[in-house]
Amino acid sequence: MSRTMTIKKGGGTDFSQGWKTVTISKASYGDFNGTQFLDMWFEGYPDTFNARIYATKGSNGEEFAIGQVFRFANAGITGGLEGPEGIVVKMDDNPELLKGKQLNAYFHPDGKYTRVLKQFAPTVFANDVESFQEKDVDYWKSSAEKYFNNYVANKTSSNGFISDGPNNATEEAAEIF
Repeated sequence: MSRTMTIKKGGGTDFSQGWKTVTISKASYGDFNGTQFLDMWFEGYPDTFNARIYATKGSNGEEFAIGQVFRFANAGITGGLEGPEGIVVKMDDNPELLKGKQLNAYFHPDGKYTRVLKQFAPTVFANDVESFQEKDVDYWKSSAEKYFNNYVANKTSSNGFISDGPNNATEEAAEIF
């Protein structure tokens, strides 16, 4: 009897806590009890490991959570106009446009598992609407860490899962983003 076995190169997949620059391998929309969400998977990570971002609207009625993913991944941005409160970004939110795009993701422990925080940070880039320098990336990472510390770190349930779903969106979270 003959058998083959592949020994993977490198040290394996890094699931340690902290920031990782990830490349989106695929993304798709779904619906959970009437709330839209975006699932994303990342190159080099198994299909069982994904990030789920629930659509969340701010006090002005605009959806910001999924929009922020497209903004920070520099995906689907088609233009921008100066508005009374800032730049109004026009974007195509087709999840196919996220494939191959990079952003910074915060990995955190959740019991014996690792999860991806639903708040992301951009990488350094510029487009027709805005640019992100290293100081901007640091700002958004700090903002996401503040969200993690205030709303996620101490909210693990007895079964080891964090309630970070559609009913966990708060106006405080909207202020962060």
